[in-house]
Amino acid sequence: MKESNFIEQNKEKWEGFEKNLIKKDATPQEISKLFVQITDDLSYARTFYNKRSVKLYLNGVAKLLFNEINKTKKNKWSIFMEFWKTDLPLVMYAAKRPMLISFLVFWGFALLGVVTSIYQPEFANSILGDSYINMTNKNIADGQPMHVYANNGEMETFLPILLNNLRVAFTTFFLGVFASLGSLIIMMKNGVMVGVFQFFFVERDVLSTMMETEGIISGFFHYFLFDNNLFRKSFLSIWTHGTLEISAIIIAGGAGITLGKGLLFPGTYSRFQGFQISARQGLKIIMGISPIIFLAAFIEGFLTRHTDIPDVIRFSFILLSFAFVLIYFVWFPKKIAKKTSFEENNIDFIPVYVKKMPFNPKTILSIAQLFSETLRVFFKHVGTYFLIASSFSLVFTVAVATDILNLFYAKDDYYYYEYGLADYFNYSEALLLAPFSGIIFLCVLIFSTLFTRHKLLGLKGKLALRTIPLKHTILSYLLSVPIFVGLIFIGNDWFTFIAIILLPLLILMSTISAYENIRFFAAVTQTGGLLNKSWGKFILVSLFMFSFVGLFYLAIQTWLVEFIIKSGLISTLTNDPEFTTILTEGFSAFISSFCFISYLIFTVSASGVLYFTLKETHTAKDLLSRIKNIKAKE
Repeated sequence: MKESNFIEQNKEKWEGFEKNLIKKDATPQEISKLFVQITDDLSYARTFYNKRSVKLYLNGVAKLLFNEINKTKKNKWSIFMEFWKTDLPLVMYAAKRPMLISFLVFWGFALLGVVTSIYQPEFANSILGDSYINMTNKNIADGQPMHVYANNGEMETFLPILLNNLRVAFTTFFLGVFASLGSLIIMMKNGVMVGVFQFFFVERDVLSTMMETEGIISGFFHYFLFDNNLFRKSFLSIWTHGTLEISAIIIAGGAGITLGKGLLFPGTYSRFQGFQISARQGLKIIMGISPIIFLAAFIEGFLTRHTDIPDVIRFSFILLSFAFVLIYFVWFPKKIAKKTSFEENNIDFIPVYVKKMPFNPKTILSIAQLFSETLRVFFKHVGTYFLIASSFSLVFTVAVATDILNLFYAKDDYYYYEYGLADYFNYSEALLLAPFSGIIFLCVLIFSTLFTRHKLLGLKGKLALRTIPLKHTILSYLLSVPIFVGLIFIGNDWFTFIAIILLPLLILMSTISAYENIRFFAAVTQTGGLLNKSWGKFILVSLFMFSFVGLFYLAIQTWLVEFIIKSGLISTLTNDPEFTTILTEGFSAFISSFCFISYLIFTVSASGVLYFTLKETHTAKDLLSRIKNIKAKE
């Protein structure tokens, strides 16, 4: 039997199970009977659909029925213990892939920080700051390299470190809502900092001597175990607390990736339900590492400063901390998962099997539903949208950063690396940038509008000239894009602000022209009618789109400027200053272009979804049709 037939045959029965669970009015006998039936279906699904989503769904329902049968009144202490003994380990096991990604990204960029420091000695200054470098050099000269941990009193050190580490962990987690990228960026940045910080205490001449005389492996152990060197002192001090602290940050990164994963890949759940599941799992993980962060800060404030403790004891403490992390967060979750038959999904609310429904253009959506549906449409076709944004961004980057044809402008200052959105609209210094970027905007908007229209209307097959309103779409954007570019070209901050505010409205007008297959000026008139008494929805949706992409851009650009550009990472790839400028400025230009084009596509998706809601609100065509059918039946 096909999976779809199996689902269709048992769908009503499963819905009955869910209703009984929601109402909580079934007798124990009825619940036991339901459990037998659902486990029979689960056994069948495990046999024939072992890697399919229906097994996960039945697994979740069976878990809830099992808990309902065996539930007992628990005191607060038993609930607390169950969280640490069962709930957290199962969540960690379910998030093993995000945890692995976080681990690999962190240590991969830590290695990158080490390699960069080897070839770019001043890299440590750009990452750690000149003041910290100067202070540490002074401490090394005074024979107290780890004196930084004893500058202040115990409590004065403990509390700020605790608050900072909690802030980093929670920020890492919550930034995962941006398609997991925010969490990954923080992992990259912190990984580089750790690599640079640790390597700072390793003298390159000592390292080279070690490699030449005794070999890498044997030389390292002799260097570490028998020489009273700077690396040994720094390692024992840093990792006394760092083992728990860094582990907690990596786990927080995995929690953030888990959060984004539920939003991007909800599986058989609705996107909101998928986000609920991932958010709860992530919050459990963050709650679980909070005591670890507290303990790491306590160790850093009260114990790390005591460098006179015998090295054997400190090294043993590091090994014990490392063993605890491996046992509790890696080995123990796997053990607990094997003991239960519900290891695949650790969820604590009733799952609902959601059949993938196409977009309904006849439905009037609320503001929250407009947000949700826009995200669903965008991420459903994110592959196509990503291809559009990256392709046109690459064209823009190559043309502007290299200026192969000398059409734009070339900077004489080869140490100018930052390229932000302001430069993207810098038409005053590059006259030809206006028509060039205008053409890119035009192509992106036309294609994304026609593609989104095709998908929202549920049309089959690929885009074809005979099925798309190409003429009116092109003419509409030929009129609206120059308005936006023209306001930017004036160069006044107020006109730039007006252009940014006006852009969503111009896109909505062009969207209506494309969807209705009418002229642009007719669409302008119709837009006024559709937005009558619905301006609130339009403004809130526009703000949501702008904020979503804007926060993503700020996160990416901040990391880009501070890490890739200002720290001169790319300069380690070449000694040619001109080529370094091309790489760094081009990379920055690509990110700026990609974010802005993504915003255009995002706004096109939102305008398409909003158009159908506005149309049905204004005309009530579907409602009148249903009323007419009811009268006809009577």
